[in-house]
Amino acid sequence: MSRRGKFLLAGGLGGIGLIVLLVALLGGQSIRGHLSDNYQRVSSNGDSIVYASNKKPKAVYESIRAAVPPADVQVDPQGYFMRYSDDIVAVTASGTGSRIYIDDERRGYAHWFPFVVGVWGTGSGSGEGVRGGGPGAGK
Repeated sequence: MSRRGKFLLAGGLGGIGLIVLLVALLGGQSIRGHLSDNYQRVSSNGDSIVYASNKKPKAVYESIRAAVPPADVQVDPQGYFMRYSDDIVAVTASGTGSRIYIDDERRGYAHWFPFVVGVWGTGSGSGEGVRGGGPGAGK
């Protein structure tokens, strides 16, 4: 095979690899889509949506986490909390089953503040309002 042929073959294989990588990265299901497809929606209020499951909270948490891996998790006796790029999902007990709450990031921090503040910060955004330094620093 000529040198040009080898470059064309390598470029073609590299292009196919890039396409496969992009499909793998971008083709994954969003957390909102996963919850909508797999759980019964019981209410919504603004950015907060609530789903129900007849499964125990730990089983629901493990199922969600396996399907759409979160950026971070916090496990508390009151529930399971998962942080995604723009959303926070909480799974709590409800009777013999579970309630699954999904909030946008800002509302989620406000809603679940007592459970996530020590782990994920305050949720106040970039830099979380800390200027640091001494007198006059950051002004």
